[in-house]
Amino acid sequence: MPSETNMARTPLIRTPHQPYHITCRSNNKEWFYLPVPEFWEILLEIFCRPEVHSELKVHALVLMSNHFHLLASSTTGSLDRAMCYLLREVCREVNRRTSRINHLFGGPYKWSLINNTSYYLHCLKYIYRNPVAAGLVDCVQDYAFSSIHAHRNPSALPFAIYPWKWAGDWLKWGDYQSILNWLNTPYPHDLGDYIRTASRYAHFRIPRNRNTRKVPSFFGQDLSEMYRIAPYSFDEIPSDYQK
Repeated sequence: MPSETNMARTPLIRTPHQPYHITCRSNNKEWFYLPVPEFWEILLEIFCRPEVHSELKVHALVLMSNHFHLLASSTTGSLDRAMCYLLREVCREVNRRTSRINHLFGGPYKWSLINNTSYYLHCLKYIYRNPVAAGLVDCVQDYAFSSIHAHRNPSALPFAIYPWKWAGDWLKWGDYQSILNWLNTPYPHDLGDYIRTASRYAHFRIPRNRNTRKVPSFFGQDLSEMYRIAPYSFDEIPSDYQK
């Protein structure tokens, strides 16, 4: 299991150079007050607005019944400006359709800054596997409310899905089925909890095992096949991956 850590939030780190893993949850973790397809429609429409579209480069987006995961980079370094607009307008539209006046989201969005390719890929896997882990579908590509489809079919979403420059368009590395196999392979034992914990840090980082005091070597080994099929070399695997 991950070791215990201080999860206190720090002031937003503003940067246009690195992506953020962002999570937004509903109030009291209740289900959103609209059917998921209708909420997805609202979310996509507001992402298309210039107040969001011009400020964020979206790398991945998955909507669940009471929260959504977003992997995105800020084009200006002002993540908070785009996110405040996004959440405010989603809340307004949902409340308008449901005749509600209360808060929709349970608090500020949570963010974690990602600074290397290996963490970026693990974060993508964690995001796209959310519906599978929740038992909603068997495969990541079977979930309708996910940007996974837009990597191969850009028309699946009304806005572009951008690759991060240090990872490239990882779903077009030339072996799509191998990448899907990797995404659909669950983390063994409790190792998925390490990714969940990693996203609670201001700087996304996989925690050390409380017994060995090392980051489990699995997280480096798990990417070896991915790096093998990549069209170029990577040097970003952190030095804290140890045998």
